[in-house]
Amino acid sequence: MPVMLGRTRFFLALLPFAAACSSETATPPPEPPVWTDAPQTIDVYEGRATDVPFTIKGGDPKTAHLEATAEGALEVEAIIDETPATDGLVHGKLRVRAGYRLADLKLSVEAVSGTQKTPVAIALKTHALKWKTQSWTEGAGPPALEHGTFIFDPDARSAFLLHGSGYKPQWKPVEESWKLDLATNTWSQWKPVGETIPGGAARRVASVPERKIAYVHGGYTGFQTTETTVGDLYRVDLADPAKTITKINGGDPSSTARSLHTLGYDSKGDQLVVFGGVTETPMQMILDDTWIVKVDGNNATWTQLKSKKKPDGRYGAFSALDAESRRFIVWSGARQPESQADIVNAAQDAWALDLTTEPPAWTKLEFEGETPLGRRNGCTMHDPIGRRMFVFGGTKDGKTTERGLWVLSLEPGREKWTKLDIAGAPPARSSGFGFTMPDGNVACGFGNDDKAYADVNQLGYFD
Repeated sequence: MPVMLGRTRFFLALLPFAAACSSETATPPPEPPVWTDAPQTIDVYEGRATDVPFTIKGGDPKTAHLEATAEGALEVEAIIDETPATDGLVHGKLRVRAGYRLADLKLSVEAVSGTQKTPVAIALKTHALKWKTQSWTEGAGPPALEHGTFIFDPDARSAFLLHGSGYKPQWKPVEESWKLDLATNTWSQWKPVGETIPGGAARRVASVPERKIAYVHGGYTGFQTTETTVGDLYRVDLADPAKTITKINGGDPSSTARSLHTLGYDSKGDQLVVFGGVTETPMQMILDDTWIVKVDGNNATWTQLKSKKKPDGRYGAFSALDAESRRFIVWSGARQPESQADIVNAAQDAWALDLTTEPPAWTKLEFEGETPLGRRNGCTMHDPIGRRMFVFGGTKDGKTTERGLWVLSLEPGREKWTKLDIAGAPPARSSGFGFTMPDGNVACGFGNDDKAYADVNQLGYFD
């Protein structure tokens, strides 16, 4: 559903109730309905939905509800709990959806029961998306890189950078690993322990926040005549101060090896999803296969989906797994070239893999309005709290970088692209990479355009 501009009104329909029996003694009217736990202020975050719980006391519990009116780029909806309360009160949540223009927002709320209405005075505190850039002098952090892998530790508020490929010469994997402490904005060298992961690039990572682990898969090692695409799967223990790395057994390397692919973790199914990518071993091939990976201890079972309807083969695509709907979204990416004049042959479509079905099924998504141009190797920045995916940079021709920042809503029925113009944006780049923080703030760094970058750029709410 698109953001509604202007004045909108949502409320729960009144339920019929029996009229009071007549008697000689008049029944006193019920106490007026009151939102007892109403906040003085609601924090509104640009482009996100905020749920505010409410409890209504007074009035008739069969009909008591909230009515809300919004103005500007704001939508509101009052949702009564489906399970009836046993305390005689009415419980629910007020959902406030903010668009991407936070000027002139207004919200009016009333607790209602029959003809009784009680206004609720609530102010709005808006939080706009902002960029925050960190760069460093040579030697104080990693060199300029592309296609590295960030693993974020929420407890330590630190991003651990595993390898990547350098520029001296370009595409040669580096052996260095680094730790970025966001509290101090300083870098230090990180020496992984446990299983040794060879220097490499174009790997993919999927985090499991509730278990404090992350999975790292695929990529390539070696350089030029020794370059090899790999399919190894590793687990990183984020709860361990040493961040011990364990190699997971299982999977046929001839089938699972790939780089520049997409990877997601489905928490409700406790499983990984792998799609697409490219392999150079034993020959170059762009992949269109989908795998469901179940990990049990140090062993994994790989099951390939046999779907006739699916995205065509691609690499360097953009992806995100929406945990609530259990949909794995894949957009664009480079495909098999149809001519030397178009070596990227970027896909322009988006697909959703529904993990609630058995077996999971792909569906092509359709959009109204303006959409970004297809591309490969840009920054995918997934905000799980806002249920959205940011797209920054990438290239449609292998020569130039696409400018601008785009965001895709991932909620079923509300899928829409929005182009954002946020002050202080860093230079657009291709082959950059980043990470997601627990508060939904995201980051994109490194990569290249007309120069190579050694920076990290956060996008989120910093007030």
